[in-house]
Amino acid sequence: MQQYLLNTVKGDLHLIRDSRELEKILPDDRVITVMNTGEFEEKAMLPHKSGLIASIRHHSISRLETFSDCIQGIVRVPYRSSGNLTSQSFGFHLQDDTITFIDDTDFLWKKFQKIERDPLGVCSLTYLLLTVLDLFIADDVAYLDKLEEKLVKMEENLLHRIPTSFYATVIGHRKELARLRAFYEQLMNMGDQIQAAVGHELSPKEAAAWRIFDSRCDRLHGHVAMLADYLLQIRELYQSLIDVQQNQVMTFLTIVTTLFLPLTLITGWFGMNFPNMYIFQWKWGYPLVILLSIGLIIAEFIYFRNKKML
Repeated sequence: MQQYLLNTVKGDLHLIRDSRELEKILPDDRVITVMNTGEFEEKAMLPHKSGLIASIRHHSISRLETFSDCIQGIVRVPYRSSGNLTSQSFGFHLQDDTITFIDDTDFLWKKFQKIERDPLGVCSLTYLLLTVLDLFIADDVAYLDKLEEKLVKMEENLLHRIPTSFYATVIGHRKELARLRAFYEQLMNMGDQIQAAVGHELSPKEAAAWRIFDSRCDRLHGHVAMLADYLLQIRELYQSLIDVQQNQVMTFLTIVTTLFLPLTLITGWFGMNFPNMYIFQWKWGYPLVILLSIGLIIAEFIYFRNKKML
């Protein structure tokens, strides 16, 4: 278990390393507690905590629950890497002047370090929660831009060479985009729920910050939807190229069959072995058939070339 001290006037956050600091808490100070799930289940005496524990253990989505005496929820942040379907998660329980975070993997540690370096100014615990959520999507615009560049390169490579593992790559990107789109939708829902629950208690600064957060999530959601449509267009382009390639193969086989079709006729004709066929007794009969066959193939080849079918 770790504890931090937040000064709501200056916005300073720092890790409590000595328990004696808790004896000198000022009226503007708030204690932030970070526990793992086991510690939260054993030590925390908070209302509705059983529902939060169940969400952490069994739910695979970000969700929020609002009660008359507290707000609690769980946030599952997907990894930003194609094909990787794992995620990091943390829970939180906000009640009056206390907030408890539940984190089993030190997931929040780096976020708190950043807040320690950059004081928040006048703030509340709700604003601290908003800042934590905002830090998880701070670099997502740049990440989505890089992902878009990958899709552009994939499209350009299709025009030069059709890859053998194309569908595996597409499926990986599609799963990643689906998870990100769901994540941004869940964050928007959480933002709307929090504003509905405590909007009357928020300062103008905090209310504006929540609206900006919702707008940012909405733009990221729209960017992901655009990338999903673009990925669909790339898949359709791939299928079109495959169809063109198959048509070329079928055209080539058809032309080859047509070229040798007269030879099949000649073979069938002279293979009937009727008596009194003069050419069988003629000494130049066999060379004539050879020359006739070669002449037909050359004539057909010239015809197909003139028609631009070869």
